[in-house]
Amino acid sequence: MVDDQLILLGDLGGGLFLTSFIFNKYGKEIWNGDIMLNHVNKYGQLFGFSFDNFPSNTGMEINYNSDILWAGPNDEYIDVHEVKSIPNGNYMGFVWEYQDGPIPIGDWTGYFSLLGYEADGITNEFPWFGQAIVEWDENSNEIWRWNPFDYFTMNDYDAYGGTWWNAAFDNQTGYDWMHSNAFHFDEEESVIYFSSRHLSRITKIDYPSGEIIWMIGLPNEFEGSESEHICTDLGITWQHNVQLLENGNILLFDNGNLSELFGDDRPTTRALEFTVIDNSACEIVWEYTLPDYLYGPWMGSVQKLDNNNYFINTVGSGGHAVEVDENQNLVLDAHYLLTQDPNDFAGNYRSYKIPSIHPNAYSVIFKDYITDNMEEGIYFADSINILISNESGYDQYYNYNLFDSDGWFDENLTSITIEPYSTIELNLTPSNINTNSSNLTFNIEPIYHSYDSKSYNFQIYAPQMSGDLNSDGILNILDIVILVEIILNSDEFNFAADVNDDGIVNILDVIMIVNLILEP
Repeated sequence: MVDDQLILLGDLGGGLFLTSFIFNKYGKEIWNGDIMLNHVNKYGQLFGFSFDNFPSNTGMEINYNSDILWAGPNDEYIDVHEVKSIPNGNYMGFVWEYQDGPIPIGDWTGYFSLLGYEADGITNEFPWFGQAIVEWDENSNEIWRWNPFDYFTMNDYDAYGGTWWNAAFDNQTGYDWMHSNAFHFDEEESVIYFSSRHLSRITKIDYPSGEIIWMIGLPNEFEGSESEHICTDLGITWQHNVQLLENGNILLFDNGNLSELFGDDRPTTRALEFTVIDNSACEIVWEYTLPDYLYGPWMGSVQKLDNNNYFINTVGSGGHAVEVDENQNLVLDAHYLLTQDPNDFAGNYRSYKIPSIHPNAYSVIFKDYITDNMEEGIYFADSINILISNESGYDQYYNYNLFDSDGWFDENLTSITIEPYSTIELNLTPSNINTNSSNLTFNIEPIYHSYDSKSYNFQIYAPQMSGDLNSDGILNILDIVILVEIILNSDEFNFAADVNDDGIVNILDVIMIVNLILEP
């Protein structure tokens, strides 16, 4: 059964024209943007890559109005594969690092020799580039950098996937050593999980020291694999979209370009969930092998849904997103048709199922606010009652504060959480009513969507004894005099003067107040 969630697609297949789409469950497009979205987090924040004003917007956060909420440094190219916020409020992404290295011995070395290189596996003569992990603050200042050349050896390289031939034919760019495409920052352990596609390697990095805790990769029996790897029997090759799940397991999209090294008769793509035991061994928890026609040699993603199904994005056969349950049953097959030939590989980089668009949507209602026949404001006896409704499909977190000009309320900042499509009621009681009225301000900010903060300002009026028109706390002849003046001179309704609560201020109210004064 197809649920009501939306499908978000980030498309990298258009060359210099990048775009993203959102479809409803019927396949109807309901949103698009000129940015390739590469990450959507659990609060509905959007992150991606654009060629607009290159390289200023190569890594950025936007909202559904396509407003740029954050962008990296103006002069720095941020890699297309991944950018996102991390729990401390900063941003993280990839930046290319270059260093000269040797041309390893292989069937490509003769061609490099013809180009004039030594190509002896020793001479540092050819530019290698890899992806550094960089952290920026909200003002795009660099805070932290992890340089792979400081931690990885050049004795590890791709010997089977044709990357050295690519470098030979495009020797102006250099050797694409790592082609890193994903990272996951885990706040609980303060570590980073880091995917290096061309090394078929997942690395666990301590933050902020940068020290390597473990590396999952190819066995040393394979050419170009010298480092000590754990879990070599997993057979992961040229993977994408590594992430740590809430249960502590690792989930990734295994493209399987080199799966024939592990005995497959053809390249095989999988979605894979596994656990790492004692930083030394791995156990597969769940895996799904895509059929041959959905083999995806590049790009791809997988998302574990709240219902424990898996949403898998592959470039095979014009681009598909399939949903599979825990028992390998196919629940959904969304064919994107991104290519003219439906059998060609497409450019759908990542796909997500999302509960709604506009995660910033919320409303604020003041229950006791008065506008008719009186001065606008709140007239209350005990508290101010405010309804706050989260109108999005995401759990959202809000900060709010309330204060007034005369000190009725003690000002403090409070945080609340509201579940999707839910409402909470605030009952805020003044601690010291010392004037007849005060000017009140209520500010509220969605913590992860601060661009949609709201501020309200209005008058509040103290509780008043019915008929006590001069607010001296007693009923006497002075209140009768004021009441008569109101009746004779005012065209506006006065709440306190309507002693009998009939909606009219007239002689009956005078009689009522006289009776109240004469009562023993």
